[in-house]
Amino acid sequence: MSSEVKGRALDCRVCTIEDASYASMLLLNIRCFYLYMIIDGHVHLVDPPHDEEKVVFNLADGSTAVPGMSRDVVTPGNLIASMDKNGIEKAVVMALDICTNEYLSQNVKRHEDRLLGFAWVDDPKDAQESIRQFEEAVGNLGLVGLKLHPDMQGFKASDPEIVPLVRRAAELDVPVLIHSMQGFPGYFYNNLPWHIDVLNHRVPEAKIIVAHMFGYRFMDVITLAERPNIYTETSWGLTAMAELHGLDFVNRFVRRIGVDNLIYGSDWVGSHGEMERQIELIRKLDLTREEKDKILGENLFQILNL
Repeated sequence: MSSEVKGRALDCRVCTIEDASYASMLLLNIRCFYLYMIIDGHVHLVDPPHDEEKVVFNLADGSTAVPGMSRDVVTPGNLIASMDKNGIEKAVVMALDICTNEYLSQNVKRHEDRLLGFAWVDDPKDAQESIRQFEEAVGNLGLVGLKLHPDMQGFKASDPEIVPLVRRAAELDVPVLIHSMQGFPGYFYNNLPWHIDVLNHRVPEAKIIVAHMFGYRFMDVITLAERPNIYTETSWGLTAMAELHGLDFVNRFVRRIGVDNLIYGSDWVGSHGEMERQIELIRKLDLTREEKDKILGENLFQILNL
């Protein structure tokens, strides 16, 4: 058996290991022999056609944004290749206006050992229709979470109209990941941290994943980390923190909020290097192997009840 194994928490009483040097481990009576996996908690795909046209995001006010990547690089094959290159066993793909629940479901089923999917709804403030779309995605399409994006769906997390949808997610024990950083012009206010605080107060039982650590407002994570059921996904926020303040600051920050509240994510949309940068940064932190494993996969493993 290799001394370096990627895997998962195994619910087993006995580990059978062929290598004679590990013979003493044959009858381990444990809840699990800890074999960690890396799970990227935030990646993207786009619907066909996968041509050289640029990916276009449709914003809530009717305008569009063109980040620059072409559709032919944001494919399931490229995603799996990027995961393999970085030792990532599973990734959570977000449905979006560029990736329908149906297309995502097809790829999750096609790559069921590698991909998981979070659903999209057209309008989170339309309680009846959004809940119908969400229940269809979870109940019939096999998706395991909900993705919300204030810039594209035209809401704030503090809007009372989204409470029924988020409460339904809580009832199904399904996490909700909310885009939460400065992004497209005109939507800065929609992504301010206090909106998440209000939502958590209204639906404290909901598992809320704050995407991007609020970007350059990452200090607000410290306050919200004390709230029940709020988790923080690292893409763009953790690397921005390291670039601005250095590794020692990141170490102290992670200790302050607690490793149990952090989830590794890259926001992969083709390739921009964040997948590699995040993993490299987390591995450099002054944490134990077990603590790094929590951030890189175990926390999300538990949240998703895998």
